[in-house]
Amino acid sequence: MSKLQIRIDRAAHEPVSEQIAAGLRAAIREGRLAPRARLPSWRDLASQLGVARGTVSAAYERLLDAQLIVSLGAAGTFVAEHLPPSSRPREAVAVPSAPVGSIPSFPGRSGIFQMANPAQDLFPAKVWARIMTGAVRATSHARQINPDPRGELALRSEIAAYLSLARGLPCTAAQVFVTTGYAGSLSLAVQALGLRGSSAWTEDPGYPTTRRCLQALGVEPVPVPVDAEGLVVDEGVARAPDAALAVVTAGQQAPLGVALSARRRQAILAWAERARAWVVED
Repeated sequence: MSKLQIRIDRAAHEPVSEQIAAGLRAAIREGRLAPRARLPSWRDLASQLGVARGTVSAAYERLLDAQLIVSLGAAGTFVAEHLPPSSRPREAVAVPSAPVGSIPSFPGRSGIFQMANPAQDLFPAKVWARIMTGAVRATSHARQINPDPRGELALRSEIAAYLSLARGLPCTAAQVFVTTGYAGSLSLAVQALGLRGSSAWTEDPGYPTTRRCLQALGVEPVPVPVDAEGLVVDEGVARAPDAALAVVTAGQQAPLGVALSARRRQAILAWAERARAWVVED
């Protein structure tokens, strides 16, 4: 595999898995990897390149999707015998009006101790695949109708029950919405509340995606410092007393890990009541 000269630049904006896929893609299209040539296993290539097996797996998945390689199970992974017509790589185009939910947390960053970057090699892939297969079998016998955009009723019912018991929030499944992730949830809340053009308290230091999402939604983020008790409410009042929103990680502040104290919780709720503002808890 050394002749393929797959170079990995950990300082580049491009994810490592995409760099590996690009190196293999170039080798295939330039003929350095001939049709039906066998590729190394995930473990072997990961060992050669000094990366996690999950990273190599992600690179292979990209090539499988592009029909450049085929997987024959235990027999191994091979370059496809009949390659699809080559196409010029599409250039990345910045679209400011893209859906906020599509904003990546850390574009191009990889490595250990990164937010929202789990250890892929420790993920129980076989167990997950078995559960997914069972779910597909179950849905194959279900009525083919459009799903509820709020999420599965059974899941929303469980969430409502948990909130009632653990948080003391009496609610029903009809009041619970399941989204595709943090950015989607924040986008839905901001747009539903009509907060465009307002300002919002954000923790400093805090989760970078929060600031990017708010800016994309037309809300000005106002950084508020965090200490051993969490967000410093007095500083928020001093910097933006008329903010329409405060976004806090009350249970475990990201990235410092502190919990918002009871005194600060009371203070932020009192401010929200006075300012007729909203609090979003991550």
